[in-house]
Amino acid sequence: MEKHLKYFDLLELSPDATIKEVRNKYCYLKNFYSGDSIELLALNEDFSKELREDYLSRLDDAYEKLNLLLDDKKPAMIPQALPINDEVRCWIEQINSFDGSTLRKVRERLGVDLQDVFAVTRIQPHCLQYIENEVFDFFRAEVYLRSFIIEYARFLSLDAEKVLSDYMPRYRSWSANRERRVQDDVPDLLTVMNREKVGF
Repeated sequence: MEKHLKYFDLLELSPDATIKEVRNKYCYLKNFYSGDSIELLALNEDFSKELREDYLSRLDDAYEKLNLLLDDKKPAMIPQALPINDEVRCWIEQINSFDGSTLRKVRERLGVDLQDVFAVTRIQPHCLQYIENEVFDFFRAEVYLRSFIIEYARFLSLDAEKVLSDYMPRYRSWSANRERRVQDDVPDLLTVMNREKVGF
């Protein structure tokens, strides 16, 4: 527990914080330091872009570590470890990369449905379907998707950090492409002004 104290400190929480308090504080800090609020702009002189990126990276790390730590302490509503036979375990070990489709296949091989996952993780079945089908439009904030992925991977008895490292770049790639599309859709201001002068 002692090695986790620095993570609680970073999130400005006491070591007896609940998993819900950790999640709420993480989402608040992540949104605040990722945005362009007036308060944040006032800090720009003392809080450069590089420092902000470093802080956000450490914030992600702290949240993942504390989420895994506190998740271990959650009372089991159904057996925490799903029964996995040797054949399925061997099949899972051969998976090189986890995407939405692979997560669905793992769930199906384990013989659990979305309601079973919901009963333990409290992640709504439609959210789980969006994760499996990689419907990224639904997840406006990365922080929520990361949280869901950790919970889902742990339910499936998978290495949550490995699943995150495989899955999240797919979301980030989609997000970057969406940003480019939005920027491409914004007409050049000079072109618009010239059209108005000509009367188009």
